[in-house]
Amino acid sequence: MQLIGKTALITGAGQGIGRATAIAFANEGANVILADINLENATDTAKELADKDIKCWPYQLDVSDISQIKSMIDFAVDECKGIDLFFNNAGVTQHISFFDINEIQWDKINSVNAKGAFFCMQQVAELMVNQGRGGKIVNAGSIAGKGYKRASNAAYAASKGSVIAMTHIAAEYLAPYEINVNAICPGMVQTDMFKGIVSLRSSETGQDVLQIKENIESEIPLGRVNQPEDVAALVLFLVSESSRNITGQALNIDGGMIMH
Repeated sequence: MQLIGKTALITGAGQGIGRATAIAFANEGANVILADINLENATDTAKELADKDIKCWPYQLDVSDISQIKSMIDFAVDECKGIDLFFNNAGVTQHISFFDINEIQWDKINSVNAKGAFFCMQQVAELMVNQGRGGKIVNAGSIAGKGYKRASNAAYAASKGSVIAMTHIAAEYLAPYEINVNAICPGMVQTDMFKGIVSLRSSETGQDVLQIKENIESEIPLGRVNQPEDVAALVLFLVSESSRNITGQALNIDGGMIMH
């Protein structure tokens, strides 16, 4: 129960990695603000935490809207006694070939994954500084941001590269305030987003969905796609006291798909 007395904010908490991380945090005693653009999904996550001896608050948030981010910070101060831990997780993508990306798709992906991630981090960091008790921030990057050649699309890769760069800069800037900032860089994760990409590839190639998944796993040295709980375990480590001297890092969790 290493997070007792802490309040954590998770964006994209309604499904996949966000939901798995919310459960991991709650299991360790943290109170959790469950932010998601889909309030119903966030509420479903809250129901999964109902048997835990913690507080949780489902909260509807579009991270691409800075005014909504600021309202969420006000909510955290007024209702939740601030924020100690932040998993900056909300993100979007779709499978788009290089020549088919248009301006609308570029802006949609980057408004969430890059702009939204930055302003969420900025606003939470400012709150943490004002609180004066330090904090932990974990940003959701991707191996796509490190140049993984089979990223879902170039706009997504660019957005996640931005996350990694802003993590390095924020870590140095916030270190004097005892705020650790790191990024996780997952490879393939068995989420609804992953299932959608596999399904699309299946429709494009005519291959069976199971065959495509097996092909993907055959390219992973450890031979398996991440489960959301695998990623949640890394996030939990990075917000724990065990990682107190780790900051400014972008840690891969990908079964060895890339090794840098």
